[in-house]
Amino acid sequence: MARDERIHNVVIRLGTAAAVLIGLAAALAGCASGGSGLEPGEHVNVYVSMPLRGPEAGSGRDVADGARLALADANHGAGELQVDAVYLDDTSGSGSRAGWSPAAAAANARRASQDSAAIAYVGDFDSGATRFSLPITNEAHILQVSPASSAVDLVQPFLGAGDQIPDEVQPTGERTFGRVIPSDEAQANAGASWAKRLGMRAINVFSDGSSFGRTMSAAFREEGRAIGLKPQPAPLRRPHRKLRCGVSASLERSDAYYAGTTPPSPSQVLCELAPAARSRLMVTDAMLQPDAVKAIGSRPALLITSSAEDPTQLPLSGQRFLSAFHDRYDRAPGRYAAYGYEAMAVVLDSVRHAGDAGDERDSVVDAFFDTADRRSILGAYSIDDVGNTTLSHLAGYRIVNGRPVFTTDLRSPP
Repeated sequence: MARDERIHNVVIRLGTAAAVLIGLAAALAGCASGGSGLEPGEHVNVYVSMPLRGPEAGSGRDVADGARLALADANHGAGELQVDAVYLDDTSGSGSRAGWSPAAAAANARRASQDSAAIAYVGDFDSGATRFSLPITNEAHILQVSPASSAVDLVQPFLGAGDQIPDEVQPTGERTFGRVIPSDEAQANAGASWAKRLGMRAINVFSDGSSFGRTMSAAFREEGRAIGLKPQPAPLRRPHRKLRCGVSASLERSDAYYAGTTPPSPSQVLCELAPAARSRLMVTDAMLQPDAVKAIGSRPALLITSSAEDPTQLPLSGQRFLSAFHDRYDRAPGRYAAYGYEAMAVVLDSVRHAGDAGDERDSVVDAFFDTADRRSILGAYSIDDVGNTTLSHLAGYRIVNGRPVFTTDLRSPP
Protein backbone atom coordinates (compact mmCIF):
# COMPACT_ATOMS: atom_id res chain seq x y z
CA MET A 1 0.00 0.00 0.00
CA ALA A 2 1.35 3.41 -0.95
CA ARG A 3 2.23 5.85 1.81
CA ASP A 4 -0.36 8.43 0.72
CA GLU A 5 -3.10 5.77 0.65
CA ARG A 6 -2.18 4.58 4.19
CA ILE A 7 -2.36 8.18 5.46
CA HIS A 8 -5.73 8.59 3.75
CA ASN A 9 -7.14 5.48 5.45
CA VAL A 10 -5.88 6.61 8.85
CA VAL A 11 -7.56 9.99 8.40
CA ILE A 12 -10.85 8.26 7.50
CA ARG A 13 -10.67 6.01 10.59
CA LEU A 14 -9.88 8.98 12.84
CA GLY A 15 -12.72 10.96 11.32
CA THR A 16 -15.13 8.07 11.88
CA ALA A 17 -14.05 7.71 15.50
CA ALA A 18 -14.43 11.46 16.05
CA ALA A 19 -17.91 11.41 14.57
CA VAL A 20 -18.90 8.57 16.91
CA LEU A 21 -17.57 10.49 19.92
CA ILE A 22 -19.40 13.68 18.89
CA GLY A 23 -22.64 11.75 18.42
CA LEU A 24 -22.24 10.09 21.82
CA ALA A 25 -21.60 13.45 23.48
CA ALA A 26 -24.69 14.92 21.84
CA ALA A 27 -26.80 11.97 22.98
CA LEU A 28 -25.55 12.34 26.55
CA ALA A 29 -26.26 16.08 26.47
CA GLY A 30 -29.76 15.35 25.23
CA CYS A 31 -30.36 12.98 28.11
CA ALA A 32 -29.04 15.51 30.61
CA SER A 33 -31.49 18.20 29.42
CA GLY A 34 -34.52 15.96 29.21
CA GLY A 35 -34.55 15.92 25.40
CA SER A 36 -34.34 19.72 25.06
CA GLY A 37 -31.64 21.69 23.32
CA LEU A 38 -31.70 24.11 26.25
CA GLU A 39 -29.87 23.58 29.50
CA PRO A 40 -31.80 24.34 32.72
CA GLY A 41 -30.79 27.73 34.04
CA GLU A 42 -30.14 29.33 30.65
CA HIS A 43 -31.72 32.74 30.43
CA VAL A 44 -33.07 35.33 28.00
CA ASN A 45 -33.86 38.99 28.52
CA VAL A 46 -37.02 40.94 27.75
CA TYR A 47 -36.62 44.71 27.48
CA VAL A 48 -39.48 47.00 28.51
CA SER A 49 -39.35 50.59 27.24
CA MET A 50 -41.95 53.00 28.64
CA PRO A 51 -42.36 56.71 29.48
CA LEU A 52 -41.51 56.87 33.18
CA ARG A 53 -41.47 60.66 33.53
CA GLY A 54 -43.73 63.48 32.42
CA PRO A 55 -47.52 63.49 31.79
CA GLU A 56 -47.58 59.88 30.59
CA ALA A 57 -45.54 58.52 33.49
CA GLY A 58 -48.62 57.13 35.21
CA SER A 59 -49.60 55.02 32.21
CA GLY A 60 -45.99 54.02 31.58
CA ARG A 61 -45.54 52.91 35.17
CA ASP A 62 -48.80 50.92 35.00
CA VAL A 63 -47.57 49.09 31.90
CA ALA A 64 -44.17 48.34 33.45
CA ASP A 65 -45.73 47.13 36.70
CA GLY A 66 -48.23 45.02 34.78
CA ALA A 67 -45.31 43.42 32.94
CA ARG A 68 -43.52 42.79 36.25
CA LEU A 69 -46.60 41.05 37.60
CA ALA A 70 -46.88 38.84 34.50
CA LEU A 71 -43.23 37.83 34.86
CA ALA A 72 -43.72 37.10 38.57
CA ASP A 73 -46.82 34.99 37.81
CA ALA A 74 -44.68 32.96 35.39
CA ASN A 75 -42.00 32.48 38.09
CA HIS A 76 -39.57 34.39 35.86
CA GLY A 77 -39.43 31.57 33.38
CA ALA A 78 -40.71 30.21 30.08
CA GLY A 79 -40.21 26.52 29.50
CA GLU A 80 -36.58 25.63 30.33
CA LEU A 81 -35.49 29.26 30.18
CA GLN A 82 -35.08 31.75 32.96
CA VAL A 83 -36.47 35.12 31.85
CA ASP A 84 -35.14 38.40 33.18
CA ALA A 85 -36.53 41.86 32.38
CA VAL A 86 -34.75 45.16 31.84
CA TYR A 87 -36.91 48.25 32.40
CA LEU A 88 -35.99 51.43 30.53
CA ASP A 89 -37.31 55.00 30.31
CA ASP A 90 -37.91 56.38 26.80
CA THR A 91 -38.32 60.00 27.87
CA SER A 92 -36.08 63.02 27.96
CA GLY A 93 -36.54 66.44 29.55
CA SER A 94 -37.64 67.22 33.07
CA GLY A 95 -40.79 67.89 35.03
CA SER A 96 -44.03 68.35 33.12
CA ARG A 97 -42.02 68.89 29.92
CA ALA A 98 -40.61 65.37 29.98
CA GLY A 99 -41.87 63.12 27.22
CA TRP A 100 -40.80 60.35 24.87
CA SER A 101 -37.89 61.29 22.67
CA PRO A 102 -36.62 59.78 19.41
CA ALA A 103 -33.10 59.57 20.83
CA ALA A 104 -34.18 57.77 24.01
CA ALA A 105 -36.46 55.32 22.18
CA ALA A 106 -33.73 54.50 19.66
CA ALA A 107 -31.08 54.16 22.39
CA ASN A 108 -33.27 51.69 24.30
CA ALA A 109 -33.76 49.61 21.16
CA ARG A 110 -30.04 49.66 20.40
CA ARG A 111 -29.25 48.49 23.92
CA ALA A 112 -31.58 45.52 23.42
CA SER A 113 -30.23 44.73 19.96
CA GLN A 114 -26.66 44.64 21.29
CA ASP A 115 -27.58 42.16 24.04
CA SER A 116 -27.08 38.63 22.72
CA ALA A 117 -29.53 37.33 25.36
CA ALA A 118 -32.33 39.74 24.33
CA ILE A 119 -35.32 37.78 23.03
CA ALA A 120 -38.12 40.38 22.99
CA TYR A 121 -38.93 44.06 23.47
CA VAL A 122 -42.11 45.33 25.10
CA GLY A 123 -42.75 48.87 23.93
CA ASP A 124 -43.06 51.56 23.23
CA PHE A 125 -46.14 53.29 24.64
CA ASP A 126 -46.49 56.04 22.04
CA SER A 127 -46.66 55.17 18.36
CA GLY A 128 -44.21 57.99 17.70
CA ALA A 129 -41.61 56.39 19.96
CA THR A 130 -42.21 52.99 18.37
CA ARG A 131 -41.42 54.46 14.96
CA PHE A 132 -37.87 55.03 16.24
CA SER A 133 -37.36 51.79 18.17
CA LEU A 134 -38.96 49.36 15.71
CA PRO A 135 -36.52 49.72 12.79
CA ILE A 136 -33.68 48.82 15.18
CA THR A 137 -35.35 45.80 16.77
CA ASN A 138 -36.54 44.66 13.34
CA GLU A 139 -32.97 44.70 12.00
CA ALA A 140 -31.96 42.60 15.03
CA HIS A 141 -34.91 40.18 14.48
CA ILE A 142 -36.18 40.86 18.01
CA LEU A 143 -39.89 40.38 18.64
CA GLN A 144 -41.43 43.73 19.61
CA VAL A 145 -44.88 43.78 21.24
CA SER A 146 -46.55 47.06 22.13
CA PRO A 147 -49.26 47.41 24.77
CA ALA A 148 -50.40 50.81 23.47
CA SER A 149 -48.90 51.84 20.09
CA SER A 150 -51.94 51.65 17.82
CA ALA A 151 -50.82 53.53 14.67
CA VAL A 152 -51.75 51.85 11.40
CA ASP A 153 -48.39 52.61 9.75
CA LEU A 154 -46.55 50.34 12.21
CA VAL A 155 -48.09 47.27 10.53
CA GLN A 156 -49.15 48.60 7.11
CA PRO A 157 -47.69 51.36 4.90
CA PHE A 158 -51.09 53.10 4.83
CA LEU A 159 -54.74 52.54 5.67
CA GLY A 160 -56.14 49.75 3.51
CA ALA A 161 -52.72 48.44 2.39
CA GLY A 162 -53.61 44.83 3.13
CA ASP A 163 -50.67 42.66 4.08
CA GLN A 164 -47.99 44.97 2.67
CA ILE A 165 -45.06 45.42 5.04
CA PRO A 166 -44.20 49.00 6.07
CA ASP A 167 -40.53 49.01 5.09
CA GLU A 168 -39.84 52.36 6.78
CA VAL A 169 -40.32 50.81 10.22
CA GLN A 170 -39.74 47.13 9.39
CA PRO A 171 -36.85 47.49 6.92
CA THR A 172 -35.87 43.80 6.78
CA GLY A 173 -39.10 43.00 4.94
CA GLU A 174 -39.97 40.49 7.66
CA ARG A 175 -42.55 41.22 10.34
CA THR A 176 -41.31 41.34 13.93
CA PHE A 177 -43.89 43.68 15.47
CA GLY A 178 -47.33 43.14 16.92
CA ARG A 179 -49.63 44.63 19.53
CA VAL A 180 -52.21 43.58 22.08
CA ILE A 181 -54.34 46.73 21.76
CA PRO A 182 -56.78 47.44 18.91
CA SER A 183 -55.46 49.68 16.13
CA ASP A 184 -56.35 53.29 15.35
CA GLU A 185 -58.53 52.02 12.52
CA ALA A 186 -60.45 49.84 14.97
CA GLN A 187 -60.99 52.84 17.26
CA ALA A 188 -62.30 55.00 14.40
CA ASN A 189 -64.63 52.21 13.28
CA ALA A 190 -65.94 51.77 16.82
CA GLY A 191 -66.50 55.54 17.01
CA ALA A 192 -68.59 55.49 13.85
CA SER A 193 -70.67 52.62 15.22
CA TRP A 194 -71.22 54.54 18.47
CA ALA A 195 -72.24 57.64 16.51
CA LYS A 196 -74.87 55.64 14.63
CA ARG A 197 -76.15 54.09 17.87
CA LEU A 198 -76.57 57.60 19.31
CA GLY A 199 -78.57 58.73 16.30
CA MET A 200 -75.88 61.03 14.90
CA ARG A 201 -76.36 61.50 11.16
CA ALA A 202 -74.78 64.57 9.54
CA ILE A 203 -71.33 64.74 11.10
CA ASN A 204 -68.56 67.25 10.42
CA VAL A 205 -65.22 65.41 10.55
CA PHE A 206 -62.20 67.48 11.57
CA SER A 207 -58.50 66.58 11.56
CA ASP A 208 -55.54 68.50 12.93
CA GLY A 209 -53.49 67.43 9.89
CA SER A 210 -51.27 65.01 11.82
CA SER A 211 -50.69 61.47 10.56
CA PHE A 212 -52.89 60.21 13.40
CA GLY A 213 -55.58 62.77 12.64
CA ARG A 214 -55.66 61.97 8.92
CA THR A 215 -55.84 58.23 9.54
CA MET A 216 -58.57 58.48 12.17
CA SER A 217 -60.72 60.91 10.20
CA ALA A 218 -60.36 58.87 6.99
CA ALA A 219 -61.23 55.60 8.75
CA PHE A 220 -64.22 57.22 10.51
CA ARG A 221 -65.56 58.63 7.24
CA GLU A 222 -65.13 55.30 5.43
CA GLU A 223 -66.86 53.27 8.13
CA GLY A 224 -69.49 55.98 8.63
CA ARG A 225 -70.52 55.92 5.00
CA ALA A 226 -70.63 52.11 5.05
CA ILE A 227 -73.13 52.08 7.93
CA GLY A 228 -75.34 54.93 6.73
CA LEU A 229 -73.89 58.06 8.33
CA LYS A 230 -73.15 61.26 6.43
CA PRO A 231 -69.65 62.29 7.56
CA GLN A 232 -68.31 65.41 5.87
CA PRO A 233 -64.64 66.54 5.92
CA ALA A 234 -64.21 69.97 7.48
CA PRO A 235 -61.00 72.02 7.84
CA LEU A 236 -59.93 73.08 11.31
CA ARG A 237 -59.27 76.80 11.48
CA ARG A 238 -56.18 77.89 13.39
CA PRO A 239 -56.45 81.56 14.34
CA HIS A 240 -53.09 83.14 15.14
CA ARG A 241 -54.47 85.70 17.54
CA LYS A 242 -57.46 85.92 19.82
CA LEU A 243 -59.98 83.13 19.37
CA ARG A 244 -63.40 84.38 18.37
CA CYS A 245 -66.12 81.82 18.68
CA GLY A 246 -69.09 82.03 16.41
CA VAL A 247 -71.95 79.66 15.76
CA SER A 248 -71.66 78.29 12.26
CA ALA A 249 -74.98 77.49 10.59
CA SER A 250 -73.71 74.10 9.42
CA LEU A 251 -72.38 73.12 12.82
CA GLU A 252 -75.55 74.31 14.51
CA ARG A 253 -77.42 71.62 12.64
CA SER A 254 -74.93 68.77 13.02
CA ASP A 255 -72.61 66.86 15.32
CA ALA A 256 -68.85 66.71 15.02
CA TYR A 257 -65.94 64.26 15.16
CA TYR A 258 -62.43 65.45 15.90
CA ALA A 259 -59.22 63.49 15.31
CA GLY A 260 -55.81 64.78 16.26
CA THR A 261 -52.79 64.10 18.42
CA THR A 262 -53.22 67.22 20.51
CA PRO A 263 -55.57 70.04 19.55
CA PRO A 264 -54.03 73.48 18.98
CA SER A 265 -56.15 74.59 21.90
CA PRO A 266 -58.85 72.54 23.62
CA SER A 267 -60.98 75.66 23.97
CA GLN A 268 -60.60 76.27 20.24
CA VAL A 269 -61.65 72.74 19.41
CA LEU A 270 -64.74 72.99 21.57
CA CYS A 271 -65.51 76.43 20.24
CA GLU A 272 -65.23 75.51 16.58
CA LEU A 273 -66.41 71.91 16.57
CA ALA A 274 -69.41 72.04 18.87
CA PRO A 275 -70.54 75.64 19.26
CA ALA A 276 -74.23 74.86 19.53
CA ALA A 277 -75.44 73.61 22.88
CA ARG A 278 -77.33 70.77 21.27
CA SER A 279 -74.37 69.59 19.17
CA ARG A 280 -72.44 66.52 20.24
CA LEU A 281 -68.70 66.28 19.86
CA MET A 282 -66.87 62.97 19.63
CA VAL A 283 -63.07 62.94 20.00
CA THR A 284 -60.35 60.30 20.01
CA ASP A 285 -58.37 59.02 22.99
CA ALA A 286 -55.63 61.58 22.37
CA MET A 287 -57.98 63.87 24.31
CA LEU A 288 -57.82 61.55 27.34
CA GLN A 289 -54.39 62.95 28.18
CA PRO A 290 -54.54 64.60 31.63
CA ASP A 291 -53.72 68.07 30.28
CA ALA A 292 -56.38 67.83 27.58
CA VAL A 293 -59.04 66.61 30.00
CA LYS A 294 -58.20 69.44 32.38
CA ALA A 295 -58.44 72.03 29.62
CA ILE A 296 -61.72 70.64 28.28
CA GLY A 297 -63.44 70.85 31.63
CA SER A 298 -66.98 69.56 32.04
CA ARG A 299 -69.08 69.16 28.93
CA PRO A 300 -71.80 66.49 28.98
CA ALA A 301 -72.00 66.46 25.17
CA LEU A 302 -68.33 65.48 24.82
CA LEU A 303 -67.79 61.83 23.89
CA ILE A 304 -64.37 60.14 23.90
CA THR A 305 -63.44 56.84 22.27
CA SER A 306 -60.59 54.74 23.67
CA SER A 307 -58.66 51.84 22.16
CA ALA A 308 -57.90 50.63 25.70
CA GLU A 309 -60.79 49.11 27.59
CA ASP A 310 -61.83 50.53 30.91
CA PRO A 311 -60.69 48.23 33.75
CA THR A 312 -64.35 47.56 34.63
CA GLN A 313 -64.83 45.92 31.21
CA LEU A 314 -62.21 43.21 31.74
CA PRO A 315 -63.42 39.60 32.03
CA LEU A 316 -63.22 37.58 35.26
CA SER A 317 -59.52 36.78 34.78
CA GLY A 318 -58.95 40.50 34.24
CA GLN A 319 -60.78 41.35 37.45
CA ARG A 320 -58.50 38.95 39.32
CA PHE A 321 -55.55 40.76 37.75
CA LEU A 322 -56.88 44.12 38.98
CA SER A 323 -57.09 42.76 42.52
CA ALA A 324 -53.59 41.27 42.35
CA PHE A 325 -52.18 44.50 40.93
CA HIS A 326 -53.75 46.54 43.74
CA ASP A 327 -52.46 44.14 46.39
CA ARG A 328 -48.94 44.19 44.96
CA TYR A 329 -48.55 47.91 44.26
CA ASP A 330 -51.09 49.44 46.67
CA ARG A 331 -52.80 51.47 43.96
CA ALA A 332 -55.60 51.00 41.47
CA PRO A 333 -54.37 50.14 37.97
CA GLY A 334 -55.16 52.50 35.09
CA ARG A 335 -56.43 51.59 31.63
CA TYR A 336 -53.09 50.34 30.31
CA ALA A 337 -51.93 48.13 33.19
CA ALA A 338 -53.70 45.03 31.85
CA TYR A 339 -52.18 45.63 28.40
CA GLY A 340 -48.71 45.76 29.96
CA TYR A 341 -49.41 42.46 31.70
CA GLU A 342 -50.65 40.83 28.50
CA ALA A 343 -47.77 42.15 26.37
CA MET A 344 -45.30 40.42 28.69
CA ALA A 345 -47.53 37.33 29.03
CA VAL A 346 -47.81 36.75 25.28
CA VAL A 347 -44.04 37.21 24.92
CA LEU A 348 -43.46 34.52 27.55
CA ASP A 349 -46.01 32.33 25.83
CA SER A 350 -44.20 32.79 22.50
CA VAL A 351 -40.87 31.82 24.08
CA ARG A 352 -42.50 28.75 25.60
CA HIS A 353 -44.15 27.69 22.35
CA ALA A 354 -40.85 28.04 20.50
CA GLY A 355 -39.77 24.99 22.51
CA ASP A 356 -36.14 23.99 22.04
CA ALA A 357 -35.64 27.19 20.05
CA GLY A 358 -36.97 29.48 22.79
CA ASP A 359 -33.68 31.36 22.83
CA GLU A 360 -33.73 31.92 19.05
CA ARG A 361 -35.20 35.24 18.00
CA ASP A 362 -36.73 34.17 14.68
CA SER A 363 -38.42 31.17 16.29
CA VAL A 364 -39.98 33.38 18.97
CA VAL A 365 -41.24 35.81 16.31
CA ASP A 366 -42.81 32.90 14.42
CA ALA A 367 -44.43 31.60 17.60
CA PHE A 368 -45.93 35.03 18.33
CA PHE A 369 -47.51 35.25 14.87
CA ASP A 370 -48.93 31.75 15.42
CA THR A 371 -50.88 33.03 18.46
CA ALA A 372 -54.45 31.80 18.04
CA ASP A 373 -57.46 31.78 20.36
CA ARG A 374 -55.29 32.81 23.26
CA ARG A 375 -57.18 33.17 26.54
CA SER A 376 -55.91 36.24 28.35
CA ILE A 377 -56.91 38.77 30.96
CA LEU A 378 -58.11 40.94 28.07
CA GLY A 379 -60.26 38.18 26.62
CA ALA A 380 -59.65 35.59 23.90
CA TYR A 381 -57.78 36.78 20.82
CA SER A 382 -55.47 35.84 17.98
CA ILE A 383 -52.69 37.74 16.23
CA ASP A 384 -53.49 38.32 12.57
CA ASP A 385 -51.13 38.25 9.61
CA VAL A 386 -49.95 41.86 10.02
CA GLY A 387 -49.51 41.79 13.80
CA ASN A 388 -52.84 43.22 14.96
CA THR A 389 -54.84 41.71 17.80
CA THR A 390 -58.32 40.45 16.99
CA LEU A 391 -59.63 41.95 20.25
CA SER A 392 -62.59 44.13 19.32
CA HIS A 393 -63.76 45.56 22.65
CA LEU A 394 -63.04 49.27 23.17
CA ALA A 395 -64.45 51.92 25.52
CA GLY A 396 -66.57 55.06 25.32
CA TYR A 397 -66.26 57.88 27.86
CA ARG A 398 -67.97 61.14 28.74
CA ILE A 399 -66.41 64.05 30.62
CA VAL A 400 -68.22 64.57 33.93
CA ASN A 401 -67.06 67.25 36.38
CA GLY A 402 -63.75 67.52 34.55
CA ARG A 403 -63.07 63.78 34.64
CA PRO A 404 -63.54 61.02 32.06
CA VAL A 405 -66.24 58.57 33.14
CA PHE A 406 -66.67 55.21 31.45
CA THR A 407 -69.99 55.22 29.65
CA THR A 408 -70.32 52.30 27.29
CA ASP A 409 -68.68 49.25 25.77
CA LEU A 410 -67.70 49.80 22.13
CA ARG A 411 -67.10 47.17 19.49
CA SER A 412 -65.04 47.43 16.34
CA PRO A 413 -66.77 45.74 13.39
CA PRO A 414 -64.86 42.69 12.06
